[in-house]
Amino acid sequence: MTRILFADKLDNCLERWRSAGISVIGPVKKSNSSGYSAVTKAAEFDFNLVLPERSIKELFFPQSEPLMRYEIKKQEINTSEFKAPTSERIIFGVRPCDAAGLAIDDPLFGWDYQDEYWFQRRRETVLVTIACTKADDFCMCTSLKLTPDSEKGSDILLRPLENNSGWQVEELTDRGREAFKIIADLLQESQEKAAPTAVVEEKFDLEAALAWLKEPENFESHFWKEISMRCIGCGSCTFLCPTCHCFDIQDEGDTYSGIRRKNWDSCSFALFTMHTSGHNPRSTQSARWRQRIMHKFNYFPGKFNLNSCSGCGRCSRQCPVDMGITETLQELSKLLR
Repeated sequence: MTRILFADKLDNCLERWRSAGISVIGPVKKSNSSGYSAVTKAAEFDFNLVLPERSIKELFFPQSEPLMRYEIKKQEINTSEFKAPTSERIIFGVRPCDAAGLAIDDPLFGWDYQDEYWFQRRRETVLVTIACTKADDFCMCTSLKLTPDSEKGSDILLRPLENNSGWQVEELTDRGREAFKIIADLLQESQEKAAPTAVVEEKFDLEAALAWLKEPENFESHFWKEISMRCIGCGSCTFLCPTCHCFDIQDEGDTYSGIRRKNWDSCSFALFTMHTSGHNPRSTQSARWRQRIMHKFNYFPGKFNLNSCSGCGRCSRQCPVDMGITETLQELSKLLR
């Protein structure tokens, strides 16, 4: 038999975790927007979303984050470093593609420098994922060699029951097991069957696309101009992406004092590579779109042996001009053939 968390016990679980000093975050829909927000009652969760519009990236890599306060005096410069707030939390109801996105970015934030802002939040967070039982036309996890019930990046995997009354519980990490010890007596042994996972058809031939991108002569291919004609450089695809991680560091203040901040940035923006001289090595939108695709499927895997994409499909789903990674890799697959 399998341990089951029945949905009618979820409020009790939330109360137990709060009593243990653990906050809970989950998929929430407010007005016309959805994302991961703090919850105190089970009724606040929206598990019917195929995927929240915003990913969990912003909970680990905030849109804007202070790094340091500085004060310039006559004979000295005083600085004080900001520390990320410490707080244990459970993110309950994460989609597997979002959890996989964090695992993809882990080696980047720990590569030549250990980003403690990122890893402190990672250490203090338990990710409870729910296997997908439905998908839409934009989902493409299987094209990236993942699945609707992928365990990548997850601490606990929940499989919805056929009758929608709860979830089968699969403990994957010690961190997950510790969090679920707190609610162990609320779980029940049962033979309830799990609902089948969603069927997500492969949208493109990933290996063919990767092979084309590796060919040096394709860097200057006319393909880039053709595929990016519609792109308006709004950056929504990069900001919604669970793996995009570009940022800028800016000082906000005056001559004598201020705050140094880390802010999200995007390779889709014309100013992203603008030099002080006025020269811009990526002066066209086609060059910027090429960089986005090359980075995710050529440069990043060359460095970390991972594609910088978890197949969530947000880039296509939310694009105001109806383009994204899916369409680009579909066309790339055809080019090699």
